[in-house]
Amino acid sequence: MTSLSSLEIIQSIMPVTIGASLGLLALLGIRELVKETSAAFKKRANA
Repeated sequence: MTSLSSLEIIQSIMPVTIGASLGLLALLGIRELVKETSAAFKKRANA
């Protein structure tokens, strides 16, 4: 395997890795938003 072919493999994997990590962070952010929103509505309902 030459360095050129390994560079091509890395360049093809890099966008997938970045996209997957950004997607995971977005899902975690949405989960946190839903958790905070439900907690705020529970506090509002009890007040």
